[in-house]
Amino acid sequence: MADAEQDLKIPDENALADDAQNLLGDETDKLGEGVADAPAPDIVSDAPDAVSDAPEKLVEAAPKMAAADGDAATQTPAVGEAFEQLAEAFMQVVHAVPIWMSVLLVVVFAIGIGVLFGMMISRRGGAAPKTHAPLPTPRPAPPAPENPAMTAYREFLEAKDVSASDQDSRLRDFAQAFKDMRQGLRDLTPGNTGLEARAEDARVALEAGQFTETLNIRHAIGDAEHADGVEARAAALKSLIAAATAKTVAGDLHMAHMDYTAATEQFEQAADTLPPGNDEALAEVLNKHGTAAYQAGEHVLAIASFEQSLDLLQRHLGKNHPDVAAALNNLALLHYSRGQYEAAEPLYQRSLAIDEQTLGSDHPGVATDLNNLALLYKKTGNLEAAEPLLKRSLEIKEKNYDPGHPSLVTGLKNYASVLRALGRDDEAAPYESRATTLPPARNRAAE
Repeated sequence: MADAEQDLKIPDENALADDAQNLLGDETDKLGEGVADAPAPDIVSDAPDAVSDAPEKLVEAAPKMAAADGDAATQTPAVGEAFEQLAEAFMQVVHAVPIWMSVLLVVVFAIGIGVLFGMMISRRGGAAPKTHAPLPTPRPAPPAPENPAMTAYREFLEAKDVSASDQDSRLRDFAQAFKDMRQGLRDLTPGNTGLEARAEDARVALEAGQFTETLNIRHAIGDAEHADGVEARAAALKSLIAAATAKTVAGDLHMAHMDYTAATEQFEQAADTLPPGNDEALAEVLNKHGTAAYQAGEHVLAIASFEQSLDLLQRHLGKNHPDVAAALNNLALLHYSRGQYEAAEPLYQRSLAIDEQTLGSDHPGVATDLNNLALLYKKTGNLEAAEPLLKRSLEIKEKNYDPGHPSLVTGLKNYASVLRALGRDDEAAPYESRATTLPPARNRAAE
């Protein structure tokens, strides 16, 4: 080991041979007579033998250390013997190899010793694995006290001799119903402030399971609120109808002053103000609104009002009522003014059929339907279809109006016009003459 303290230089072969001879001196004395005279072993051949012997001793020592580690009674002697063998083998190896290899072996030997000691300590003195005390089993929480209402309902079921299985089902249903009833009472806000205290009494009675008292209070509140509500609703409806009527009259006045835009606005407000359940009145207002919108040039708005009015009248009066015929005629006239002749023709035809059926063949309304349908045919070039219709319309007007009546004058002009279009000028002249020379017999508005 003295060489280990010197500089790390590789020794020469002579010094290495001397060291090997000194190490092997004691061993050769033990070989007996005749061996001492034998030549000294060559370092080149004997050093490997010394190195090869060391692992064998290491192998022999390892089982002994393991056995000693497992047997506590013989632990100290066995460990000592094992370490002696290891030390002896290690020294032989160290003195048989170069210095740089000796240093390396010392390091390896130290690491091996540390590992062996660590294994021994871990086997003998290692701490036992920690064990945790078992967690205490949680105790079930005590059941919550039953709601007084549930208790009262359970007692009610028992008094009715309801079976246990049926009781369970009914109690579950009641639990949900109870939540709904409780929420309903919380949301109850009477319109009559004098009933607020009674509403609170009902909530308290329900929570206490006093169902009869709860019912009595609820009935009292319901009856009182119903009476107040009906009265308030009737007053509100009356006010709304009055407001709609006032706006309708205002619209009529605007129509008389030919302020069609203002009239349209008033009729629209009247229609919006009317409460539900007044469909006939609403249909009338919508018809007025459509007429005003048409005069104001709002044709699309007018069509929408006429169609809505027609739908209401048909649902409440039937499809063959004279008011339905009037609505059909107005809608057809609007389509005619927009050049939509195909849409207008069936409406005129249906209006004529209804009036003939409900009013009679000689009614002025029938004359209006005939006149309008004939003008549509004339506009589309179907003069042969227009001529007989205008002739019949004029005949009805002559029966119902005095000479000079505006509607009669219009009938004379229209019939003369179609005759001239047909090239029957001689027939047209008398009608034209009557239309321009007949004075009115009385001042009467056209129907």
